[in-house]
Amino acid sequence: MQMPPMLAYTVQSTPWQNNAPSVTIGVGRDATSMWPANKQDDSYWFCIMDGKNPRVKVKDWVLPGTSNSTVPAGIDTYMNNPDYLFAVATQYLSTLHVPQGPLYDFLAKYGAGRELQKLEQVNAVLSCGSYGHVGYVLTGQCGPRKPGEPAPPSYEVAEFFGNQAMLLMSLMPQMNGGPPYSICDSYTWKSPPAMAAAPSSTKAKAKAKA
Repeated sequence: MQMPPMLAYTVQSTPWQNNAPSVTIGVGRDATSMWPANKQDDSYWFCIMDGKNPRVKVKDWVLPGTSNSTVPAGIDTYMNNPDYLFAVATQYLSTLHVPQGPLYDFLAKYGAGRELQKLEQVNAVLSCGSYGHVGYVLTGQCGPRKPGEPAPPSYEVAEFFGNQAMLLMSLMPQMNGGPPYSICDSYTWKSPPAMAAAPSSTKAKAKAKA
């Protein structure tokens, strides 16, 4: 059976001032983009999307980098629900404000691993004197994480050279082409549409002249 078409899924942090992180579903004219309503430099953006219609932003939070040990209030209700997808992306995050304590544990619970650990070591060893800002993206399927049971897949990427941390993935529907969607480690894009044939009226005029 042929796989149904997937949706392109792109999550971007930002290493630039006054530039919001974003999530984009789809490609070109078919794309739906979302970002924080109140962007803030040196911050984390947490975004919850509807797994049955990922173009819908259900809820989001902007967490200041200075609160880098705080878990956003009320987020557990959404993160424990398998009907949702989540994304975390930073905006011009200070190296001094990588996650600590409860926030680090929370992100690790939902799939953060070596990429986040890399930023922790950059901060601990080199600090902001070498790399002033870092970027981080984490995304995955919401749902309970239970000891001894396989967790839903999560994906992460980190940058500290001034580059943009970005995940390029896909959202895969069920075999019937319908929801719910799951995150797939695959690229999706569209080729440019074929050029349309010349209008029939133009052809008729050319034949008449002949």
